[in-house]
Amino acid sequence: MGEIPWILTVTAILIAFKCLLIPAYTSTDFEIAVCALYSFRSPRLVDRIPRKLRQNGREACFVLLASLQALLICDSIHFQYNSMLTGIFLLSMYFIDSGRLLMAALTFSVLLNFKHIYVYYALGYVFYYLVNYFQFSPVEKILGNVPKAILLAVSLLLPFAISIFPFFHASGIQGLQAIATRLFPVSRGLTHAFWAPNFWALYNFTDLVLYRILSLLRIGKFEAPSYTSGLVQEYAHSVLPNVTPVGTLCLVVISSLAVLTGLVIRWRRDSRPADFSLFAVFSALSFFYFGYHVHEKAIILITVPMTIFAIKDPKYHRHLVHLTCVSSFSLFPLLFTEFEILLKYTICLAYFVVQLVVLKRYTRMPLSDLLPWRHVASWVLLGFVEFYNTFLHKWLLSSRLPFAPLMAISVLTAIELTAFFGSLIWHTFADGLLEITWQKGACRIREQLIRDSAYSVQTVEEEQDVQLVAGVDISASLSNSDMVFVSVSFWDYPQGTHVATVSDTRCLKLPYIPQYLAVREAEVMADFVRKVIAERPELRPDVLLCDGFGQFHSRDCGMACHVGALTGIPTIGVAKNLTLHDTYEAVGMKNKAKVDQFLDSCRQAHKNNKTTSGYIPFDIVEPTKLNILRIGASMSGVFVSAGYGIELDLATVISSRLLQNNTTCEPIRAADLESRRLVREYFDGNDKKTD
Repeated sequence: MGEIPWILTVTAILIAFKCLLIPAYTSTDFEIAVCALYSFRSPRLVDRIPRKLRQNGREACFVLLASLQALLICDSIHFQYNSMLTGIFLLSMYFIDSGRLLMAALTFSVLLNFKHIYVYYALGYVFYYLVNYFQFSPVEKILGNVPKAILLAVSLLLPFAISIFPFFHASGIQGLQAIATRLFPVSRGLTHAFWAPNFWALYNFTDLVLYRILSLLRIGKFEAPSYTSGLVQEYAHSVLPNVTPVGTLCLVVISSLAVLTGLVIRWRRDSRPADFSLFAVFSALSFFYFGYHVHEKAIILITVPMTIFAIKDPKYHRHLVHLTCVSSFSLFPLLFTEFEILLKYTICLAYFVVQLVVLKRYTRMPLSDLLPWRHVASWVLLGFVEFYNTFLHKWLLSSRLPFAPLMAISVLTAIELTAFFGSLIWHTFADGLLEITWQKGACRIREQLIRDSAYSVQTVEEEQDVQLVAGVDISASLSNSDMVFVSVSFWDYPQGTHVATVSDTRCLKLPYIPQYLAVREAEVMADFVRKVIAERPELRPDVLLCDGFGQFHSRDCGMACHVGALTGIPTIGVAKNLTLHDTYEAVGMKNKAKVDQFLDSCRQAHKNNKTTSGYIPFDIVEPTKLNILRIGASMSGVFVSAGYGIELDLATVISSRLLQNNTTCEPIRAADLESRRLVREYFDGNDKKTD
């Protein structure tokens, strides 16, 4: 027998830990069971993930959901029953992923009858069902929606009828009114005693700052604010307009309609099935951010579907890690006794480490992708405020200003949640026209700086100055083109002996834009080259070869130019194919016939002189920006153009010396073969080539 999978050990520890805290508490066991069902049986959880990473993804999903720190804090210490309800919600998501939409609706209705706060997901369900359950085209299928609507209505209303009928039978309409009053107690005020990290925390803080400033300047007379008392109560704002429950409801509906409609349009445009987890994230986030009297524990309703969505799309891993940390800090004030203080810090720190480990194991991506410096800086600031609130405030100020550090935590976490909301919207919707326009503009600015030689580079002017060269290339997974391996192969020059090849995984976060490939790949390759050189300075190459063009480009600035400018290393563009459309654009459409005639003559010359070591300059237009080392019957061959910090003649000499075969220069070929091998070994597990 082989080793027992590590996931079973983690599961046993989690269940034992929860049972140790509250032995009689069984809802967490139900939640763990449903977490296992969803994580290991959902047919859509990892369908867009490289095949060899799918089991890792399922295990990561289970560990992160079953040990979610917010549920441990709120249920096992603060004592709620969110774990059981989370299990019911995950069961509904499992039915959705399995295509059993009526069962999913029935389960969600049962969930609403257990705890009405799950109405946060309602609009997400509505929009998802409009896209995936009903059919509005062709026109003849519209009438077929009637029986579907009846079945859906029965599934949704049946649990409500069962749960409400006893109250109606006992007390009639008055009983139902009493229930509504208890379910929606608007008399509790806009915010909770401790402000949840949402828009209204920022609104209250702005009102307080304005009140202090205007009072200090003696401008007008305003009532002192009462929302800093730490009590659950209705209150009026001092300077800003008062906010009513209806007003918050309007903001919730407007924001939800905006983002959820955007999701529908996005998936219609991409022609792929809509994913419910993101509908749930945006629906819950809109309710949490703009809702009336939101409790800080409601952030669980965002983290659960966000965890699932990040597993499905690894580009959002850093969003998940940041949301998890922000939710931890926002929940810390719930636990304030000496025993709870140690426990809450231990739980959240342990979960943070576990999260990084399982996500790293899942995708093999570097930790730097999960920990951008801005996020880390915000955690450090929040950590300082939390430390002050827990250990220093009472010691320094005794009983004065007890709400001040709590308000600071609320405001800072609200700022971070606002940034999370905005970043999620940008990364979800800006991959269309907005993102393309933005990235094109940024790329053109950089290209102008490159043409003006604004980037520093250690230029190479003589061949004898070159002792070490490197080739860099990227290969992507067949299942998910955003997940790539980057390889850099180092070679002695002019001996042409291999020194080392270094590779690592990366996640491409920007879309592919025709004629703007550098937008998607240049920074990723440049960052990896800089990282390798920083760790192994002896491998700093004198020249870097890139698979693609350099100055032979419609804007005189191809991939090699970008990589050279970003690394500060002279670069050469060595392309394997000469695309006619791109060539026509580079030399001008008016020279189209001349290009065709010239290429025919090049093929004939190469056919007659296959052993010749020289090259043919592509001198149809001046100045010459491309030399042809090889050209086949089609448009394949070896095409050299100068990148950044080197002249074309020297670039051609170096490339020809490294041309040990008829396909491309050996450093690029070695990097290409290694990256493809790693993609097959760790991502796709097949022998097919990936580009």
